[in-house]
Amino acid sequence: MYGLLIIGLFFTQVLEAKVQYFLDRGEIRENETFRLKIVVQSPSTLANALTLDFLPEELERLSLQQFNNSTMIDGKFHSEMGWEVKLLARQAGTYTVPATKFGSETADSFTIRILPAIDELKEDNSPAKVKLRAALNLEEVYVQQQLILTVRIYRSVVTRHESLTLPKATGAVLEQLGDDRTFEMVQGNTSYRVVERQFAIFPQQSGELLIEPMTYTATILDENQSSNPWGLSRTKPISLSTPQYKVTVKPKPVSAEEPWLPATNLKLEANWLPANQTFEVGTPATLEFKIKGTGLLQTQLPNITFPEVDGVKIYRDTPEFQQLINRLGVTSHHIEKLAIVPSQSGEVSIPEVRIPWWNTVTDKQDYAVLPPMTIEVKPQAQTSQEASTQPVISNKTNNEQKINETGAAQADNVKTTEETLNIWQIISIILAALWLLTLILWRFTKPKQYGSDNNVMTSSSNQLDQNFKASLSDIERACKNNDAKTAHQLLLQWCRSQPHLNHIQNLGQLKQMAKNTELANQLEHLQASLYSPGRERPWQGQELANALQHLPKPSSDKDEQGLPKLYS
Repeated sequence: MYGLLIIGLFFTQVLEAKVQYFLDRGEIRENETFRLKIVVQSPSTLANALTLDFLPEELERLSLQQFNNSTMIDGKFHSEMGWEVKLLARQAGTYTVPATKFGSETADSFTIRILPAIDELKEDNSPAKVKLRAALNLEEVYVQQQLILTVRIYRSVVTRHESLTLPKATGAVLEQLGDDRTFEMVQGNTSYRVVERQFAIFPQQSGELLIEPMTYTATILDENQSSNPWGLSRTKPISLSTPQYKVTVKPKPVSAEEPWLPATNLKLEANWLPANQTFEVGTPATLEFKIKGTGLLQTQLPNITFPEVDGVKIYRDTPEFQQLINRLGVTSHHIEKLAIVPSQSGEVSIPEVRIPWWNTVTDKQDYAVLPPMTIEVKPQAQTSQEASTQPVISNKTNNEQKINETGAAQADNVKTTEETLNIWQIISIILAALWLLTLILWRFTKPKQYGSDNNVMTSSSNQLDQNFKASLSDIERACKNNDAKTAHQLLLQWCRSQPHLNHIQNLGQLKQMAKNTELANQLEHLQASLYSPGRERPWQGQELANALQHLPKPSSDKDEQGLPKLYS
């Protein structure tokens, strides 16, 4: 049976092996070459000969190359194997690679979209071997809206010592969109090797934006000059420049709401960590909050103000920012972890978060909305002291009931035997007088005994208080050093070492047991500093050190075991 299970798992893994397709770039146009990477999982699959008849006929097969690469990432080896096919699309359109089987592995269908050719060389009949072209995706933008500049260098000859200056635009922020992309393009009877470079430009003021020319320099073979006597070919320098661009930058619309976020998309996401989070009074839960803005720099993403929520306290961590770059421009993420600490049990609602943004696609005001969340908070776990209180009260009540019943029975017996006690009453009075005389003599002959007992009780109480203070010295030292993390850890360790506080699991529970207002406030400040480390003011622990004396103290055993009061 075990062997069949192993065989079944093996065949399941084989069936699940998937071949993956990747293109060398996202934007492909007609008459341009591109590369299709076919990644397989098994070396046995790679050992089989590959025929390209599964590819659409409209795509010309130019070359086929096998690869098997290994790299080390974080101390672990990662391998990638498969084939790379160089293709040429003669016509624009959408082409589908059907689902295909490669030995024991399979590949799902894959779509390749070919865009119409760019006409920037169509009417250029110059015999130049190198051509420089640039284009903007928009003629006018709003202030702080993303503008993409694309520069292409077309080369039909070998070039050396190439350089391209960066674009300059006064009053704008520029970001290069990744590395250069290289491919081939056929124009008529001429084949060009193309280098493409893109920039994202964010104008910071309204009016007219001037983008200064970019200059490309290189050396190429001079075909008009013969070789020198040593057989070396002569070269000549070339220099090309892009035109100067003028872009109209519109001011923020009057109807636009704050914050001003001109973007193609804005999303809000929130996830509990872990996903199956449970909620209990005083126990912090982590909520990861994310803003994703397409066409925005990370510096443009807003700092969110969360509303006050009844029943919970929200502590914010230092935000993390990510800026991703691709051919479509800049996409930025604002990631923030929130510590949510419930302060009451039951159903608690966290209201929606709404951020206004300007949709540059529809040219209208839009809103990114995180829907409201409702959590069910459990009450704080019952402490061991609370659990033991009720049986004691119950036993006391039962004992009182038994005493009352016994007393009633004795009263009945006294009534029935009252006539027979006359003689014994006289005897009892005499014995009581003797007992009282004995007690008086004992009291005056043993005064030091009572004084000793009182001293023992006082000494025990003082010793208990000294031990209590001594055990807090490490916590007090951490507070005075403003070390919030260490003070938090030592406080909880100290609580676990105290019989009357060993049920404490977090600062919220300790704060609820604090009878002193200043101590409760300082515990609240310590909790806030732990869950909001990015606060402007660092935590100062001196006031908590001063308030440690008000922590709940244990009661003396002598007090608990003392004689009950004679009168109430």
